[in-house]
Amino acid sequence: MTGFYRPEDFDVDRRALADDRVEFCANNTGNEPDDQYFGEVICITDGTLTASAANSAVPELQTMVLGSPAINMPDNIAYQAHRGNWIIHEDGETITDLLGPHNDDLWSCLPDGRDEDLMGDGCVRIATLNDLEAEWTGGIFDASGRHFYVSIQHNVSGTGTILDITGWR
Repeated sequence: MTGFYRPEDFDVDRRALADDRVEFCANNTGNEPDDQYFGEVICITDGTLTASAANSAVPELQTMVLGSPAINMPDNIAYQAHRGNWIIHEDGETITDLLGPHNDDLWSCLPDGRDEDLMGDGCVRIATLNDLEAEWTGGIFDASGRHFYVSIQHNVSGTGTILDITGWR
């Protein structure tokens, strides 16, 4: 038993990896319609690569983003290496009493910085699907961090769609 409902995707923090540290972030999707549990994004650290491989590190878990009616049921996650941002893909219900008809968003979230809490330092909505049946899935950045490839499934076309989102600085 864990405190988490429906763990989903995870990605490795490649900046930490370059600094010989093990860190990754993952989503717990939640269960909005039945329980009003909106999910969360967690990050796990496990010491250095050597200590982790030797099973001598002590893992630590921190919540980066708490789900809410706005950031609802985080499903997939992608790390943008050259910026250090995390792109969160929603898989929430599309019609709720609180927000009315809406669909899944992509959120760009900052990791925790040097401040008083241990949470991420903010998220901004960067894209929204206007098809109420569709959902984002499987996003990944290319090595340059300037192309974000993301799939849209369950859309009105009846076939999956892959977008190349550019313009990242």
